Amino acid sequence: MISKSNLVFRVATFALLAAAIGGCTKSQQSDAQSTAAPVSQPTAAQPAMATAQPAVATAQPQSATTAAPAGSNAGLASSDGDKTGTKVVVNSLARSSGDTVTLKFTLVNNSAGQLYTGIFHGDGYHSSRDMSGVHLIDAVSKKKYFAIADTDGICLCSQGVDDISANTQAAVWAKFPAPPPSVTKITVEVPHFVPLDGVPIAQ
Repeated sequence: MISKSNLVFRVATFALLAAAIGGCTKSQQSDAQSTAAPVSQPTAAQPAMATAQPAVATAQPQSATTAAPAGSNAGLASSDGDKTGTKVVVNSLARSSGDTVTLKFTLVNNSAGQLYTGIFHGDGYHSSRDMSGVHLIDAVSKKKYFAIADTDGICLCSQGVDDISANTQAAVWAKFPAPPPSVTKITVEVPHFVPLDGVPIAQ
């Protein structure tokens, strides 16, 4: 038989073991809780990053849309023609060697029919379907500059220009005697188009 003293000793020992086991379990639970807490932090941070990414994606098209007008070539000047839907655009007017200036321009036909190029031919030239009818006018000195012609009366300009079909355009040119260096701007006159005033002459 187990003595009363041994029984008391065993009960006390069992109570101590139970307290130790219970304390360890509570400690593990506390550690588990403190370890689980940071897990929720990345979850909160991820939506913030996901929200920031569309903001960047939205900003890129806005930049491209703003740059688009800067990438378009409007030329130095432009004017409308007598025929609805037609336009002339001056691309450049620059001095070149030999005391001449070269005019480069585009004839735009956004009308429903063809643009007849015979209207750009000037009197006194033996060539045809050319740009000999285009002039430069210095309003200050009241001087008109005609396209240069060679000894055969052929214009130093675009030759044999076909009629311009609807919704198409043609790049053409003409060469003129150079105005004095003091003249930095001039009027470009293309037959059947509104004169283009103040076109700068590149040196």
